[in-house]
Amino acid sequence: AGVFAASSTNASGIAEEGAGSADFEWVRVTYGAGTQVDVAVLKPEDYSDSGSHPLILALPWGGGTPDLALGMVDAYWSREASRRGYVVVAPAILGSSLATESDEFLPALFSWLDEHISYDPERVVVAGASNGGIGVFHAVTSDPARFAAAIGMPGGYSGSPEALEPFAGKPVWLMVGEMDRRWQERTATTAETLEAAGITPRINLIRGQGHVLRVDPRMLMDWLDEALAGS
Repeated sequence: AGVFAASSTNASGIAEEGAGSADFEWVRVTYGAGTQVDVAVLKPEDYSDSGSHPLILALPWGGGTPDLALGMVDAYWSREASRRGYVVVAPAILGSSLATESDEFLPALFSWLDEHISYDPERVVVAGASNGGIGVFHAVTSDPARFAAAIGMPGGYSGSPEALEPFAGKPVWLMVGEMDRRWQERTATTAETLEAAGITPRINLIRGQGHVLRVDPRMLMDWLDEALAGS
């Protein structure tokens, strides 16, 4: 077990502010031909064996290193999500690698979670930033029934609308920085593809920000609470 510390970094390598006392533990998940991934698991303040906890699968920025996985959780999910009863799971994995790895990685990860973590399988969301935001859509197309909602902050998808159609009707939130021109284009293209698949995403341009977004965790959790209320 561990405690999120001020040395956690975000995608720009910037140290985040102190993360308080959110307890987490690292576990190791093995999939495929012996590939191992370290996964940070954060249990909520009111954790119990009731099976009622919603779960956030948080995919990190950049190269998906352990420090970046913790940095993303620290920036968005370590306090408010815990306070609201969510389990947060952050694998140290390269989001874009899920294009070929998700069909093996996701079953292995959720097999471990099913055995060791109390959570509500009907209220699982996948969220990611940048490379992790690309991984969000690889996860959704690999196992659309697994996830009740998705967040890309920013995120991108370049595949066919048909692969996303099984996710139609579920909430998706895309956000991108006002100064992040390249990802604005990717977000717009992704939105068009989602709409062609029968998905109407919420899209927010975050004023005055670049690629690494600073977003109020309460706003994220308000949206998730509402999105998952109907699942």
